[in-house]
Amino acid sequence: MKKVFLTLAFAGLAIAANAQIILGGQLGFNTTGGTYTQENANPVWDMPNNKAMGLTVAPTISYVLNDKMQIGLTLEYSYGSATNYTAAAYALNQEVWSKTSNTMFTVAPYFRYYFANAGKFNFFCEAALGFGISPRDKHHDYSNVPVVGYDNEYDGITKTTMIGLSIIPGVNYRINDHWSADCYIDLAGIAFLHNSVKTYGTPTDPDALVSTDVTNNFGLVADMSAQTINAHLNNFRIGFNYHF
Repeated sequence: MKKVFLTLAFAGLAIAANAQIILGGQLGFNTTGGTYTQENANPVWDMPNNKAMGLTVAPTISYVLNDKMQIGLTLEYSYGSATNYTAAAYALNQEVWSKTSNTMFTVAPYFRYYFANAGKFNFFCEAALGFGISPRDKHHDYSNVPVVGYDNEYDGITKTTMIGLSIIPGVNYRINDHWSADCYIDLAGIAFLHNSVKTYGTPTDPDALVSTDVTNNFGLVADMSAQTINAHLNNFRIGFNYHF
């Protein structure tokens, strides 16, 4: 099995001569997959491992109010998919798989306050208010097994909307006169999330609204345990800015 996690960032371009307006953002991608081979079978057979993929694109535009304060807006698009395979079918030289994919669109205005600096390091807290919507999942089932073979695509049963407020610390590092980097420290912060999940589908009407499930979560994060640190390092977030 192979697993790749990659976090890149757009190069931000200052679009005002005085560098009061900065355009930047983040790009994240991860994928998991591989191959499974049954070596002691006769004949030997193989199949893909279950696969997963995630993509996040989050351009940001910000306005520098002064040396201490900055406001901005992030538009985020995220996509995820997972494909599961059936080993029993592949053992008979057949193919059966099921794929689920989902998307999320988020708009998040934010306010950043720089509270300390040490040389080229500038420490900040950033408060962001996010509004997001995830349309109904997409499903695709496939089988080439004789008699019961199928190739179906259909909408899932749930649609999600969310409102979230987070206050997270971070650090900005000034690389040189033109470049700087932002690093968000998810090991500490405050977050509130309002989540609404609508379920659709009845035997006679697949688009009928069946139920609405609303949850509210509030959390204060201040965990420096090794397990938590390792978990956050796997989702390391960093962005780059270019200043004219």
